[in-house]
Amino acid sequence: MKTTIFTTLFIILVSVSGFSQKHLGVFDAVKLNDSTTLAMCLNSGLKTNTANATGNTLLMEASKNGSYAVAKLLLAHGAKVNAQNELGNTALMEATLRGDAQMTALLLHAGANASIINSVGETAFTIAEGFDQTAIAKLLTAGNQNTKEGYAKLR
Repeated sequence: MKTTIFTTLFIILVSVSGFSQKHLGVFDAVKLNDSTTLAMCLNSGLKTNTANATGNTLLMEASKNGSYAVAKLLLAHGAKVNAQNELGNTALMEATLRGDAQMTALLLHAGANASIINSVGETAFTIAEGFDQTAIAKLLTAGNQNTKEGYAKLR
């Protein structure tokens, strides 16, 4: 009963608040790893690949914040794992920047492309190398998805 009331109030608040606040509330749920609230929003019509003002998708924000339950939910609902924000970064790059091997593995398993190059010429692999994230670099190279030679060919 309390969940139903909370859901109803949340949906009403989201509807009345306007466009920008609607996304702020949803992005807050993602940052807090609140998969229950996010599931309710998705079931109420929220687009899985909703992005904020800088182009970060819900999945990118989940990746940036270590929100594993939310990331799994978004991927199960068809989130674009290789979407890029204004800087060309992907969710995989965000996980790499955090040094989050668990999120990196989850995204790779979901089909993340480690060879995507962002606006400053980096891939997830070069980010991992630059921050001495050897465990992540090993994950990224495990399937020959991205090696130094492969990166050189892409440039």
